[in-house]
Amino acid sequence: MKKIAYLIVALVLVSCSSNTFETEGGTTVTYLRKGSGESPVDSLVSMFRIKYSTESGYVMQEMDEPMPLKIDPNNEMNQGELFNILSMLKTGDSIVCDLPASELFEKTFRAPRPDSIPADSKIKFEITYIDQITEDGYFEMVAKKAEEAAAKQNEIDREILNTFFAENNIEAKSTESGLRYVIQQEGTGPLPTPGQMVRVNYSGWVLNGDYFDSNVKEVAIEQGLYDERREPYEPLSFPLGQGRVIKGWDEGIGLLNVGAKARLYIPSPLAYGDRDRSPVIKANSILVFDVELVEIQ
Repeated sequence: MKKIAYLIVALVLVSCSSNTFETEGGTTVTYLRKGSGESPVDSLVSMFRIKYSTESGYVMQEMDEPMPLKIDPNNEMNQGELFNILSMLKTGDSIVCDLPASELFEKTFRAPRPDSIPADSKIKFEITYIDQITEDGYFEMVAKKAEEAAAKQNEIDREILNTFFAENNIEAKSTESGLRYVIQQEGTGPLPTPGQMVRVNYSGWVLNGDYFDSNVKEVAIEQGLYDERREPYEPLSFPLGQGRVIKGWDEGIGLLNVGAKARLYIPSPLAYGDRDRSPVIKANSILVFDVELVEIQ
């Protein structure tokens, strides 16, 4: 479960007009639109859309997705004017304001101010308070979006693999999840079951042929991956179906019995998804593994 950042805010006195208000710290906040919703509740997740830019117009950050924040209007810890302003908004509000760069980096971002941004310059904020929802509702929303994104990427990867197989005259089997595999050597005995410890030899590369790992010494040497600290090179042990490895491995190794060798073509949602894992494994990389099930313990 992802952690939600807590923005701790101080309640401040305001003087309001129809289109502006001023914080106790002297910041003038201008409404682009006034909402008719509720003020932040510390037990709920507030959803903001935030854009901020330098005086020269350089956009420092503009969020495509709403930012989830928890706001406690009654906490007295001073984390800057930005937090004060957020605590005074209501759902549906859309505002703009200018905040001092020095104060923003020191109290809000708690990070060194870049030399390119003068201490006395102003950072322009455009903020829309979209809504606030329960924590359960937020995590359900995140899970739904992740499922939708994975399904869309799976279709993209499926077409890439179809083209790759056609160009290379490869006949691969497919599972419902989108995993593709080719059994290169049959094994003997039963298939492993979830929870059983398995020992596996493997070599992995991305679809363009660049290797990123192998626990087979000869392959590691051949591909320039050898590391003497891994001596002796041995099969990898892990409990099957427990999430200790990527989803494509949990599923793919489960298709093998002892002695079986296979090549697994793993779509990115069954691997590392939209994360950059390494210089070789970029976001949405399709992974290929030669695997051998050595033992079921």
